[in-house]
Amino acid sequence: MTILHGTPRSGILAILWLTALLGACIHHSYAGTRDWQHFRTANRTGERRRLYLKWLIQSILLFDLGGVITLWLLPRPLGWTSLTQLRLSHPTPTASTAPPETSPAFFIGFGCGILILAGVFLLLRKLKRPLPLKPLGDFAAMIPRTWPEAGLAFLLCLNAGLGEELFFRLALPLLAGQLTGSLIAGAVLSTLLFGGMHWYQGLKGVLATTALGLIFMIRALNGTPLIWLIGFHALMDVVALFIRPALSGHFSRSTVRPPAARPSS
Repeated sequence: MTILHGTPRSGILAILWLTALLGACIHHSYAGTRDWQHFRTANRTGERRRLYLKWLIQSILLFDLGGVITLWLLPRPLGWTSLTQLRLSHPTPTASTAPPETSPAFFIGFGCGILILAGVFLLLRKLKRPLPLKPLGDFAAMIPRTWPEAGLAFLLCLNAGLGEELFFRLALPLLAGQLTGSLIAGAVLSTLLFGGMHWYQGLKGVLATTALGLIFMIRALNGTPLIWLIGFHALMDVVALFIRPALSGHFSRSTVRPPAARPSS
């Protein structure tokens, strides 16, 4: 807790910080769209790795660091709690059951669903049939082509889960909610901003990510711990960039390979 908490200055500081965050998100989205257009046409793996690394650093600074600073600057700061209990909204006292995502039955069903889906993908691949569940949005170029790219892409997936959930499903809705007096208003703003920042994926990508963001936000408002949302978000990105391409044959030795060895002089 800082000396600004509990004083009018804390509210002014929070408003200024929220304005700065929104401006940073708009700039990040605009610059990211330009980088994405360049990335899609980049053939050199060194240039692709440079952009992977740039996006990783930018996401850490904006979402991870920005989220932590936002939580510190909240007019009504969060009390200390364990990481497993950190969440946007606590269940109501009348709710006697834990969020369904934390139950063993959910994990059993989720695991069975993944295995069934993988089996269908492999069968269709063997039969040379078109694969279902084509991705919504334009991010095929993100699929890594070399092992160094794969390492950076994997870090991007992990940090997308950590940073974006911390920022969009906890810090930003709390800040906007405390300033407006409505957590729902903060949740709506955060969800729309989350979808809008994926403009580089095209209109379908924006609509798809907004819908996914809404689902995650509903779960956050219903008391799902942040750590579960982080895990599911990261897993979805890993599936999109690694598992699905591997099952479809896109992510193969002919696609992901070590950089060519330099000829000896």
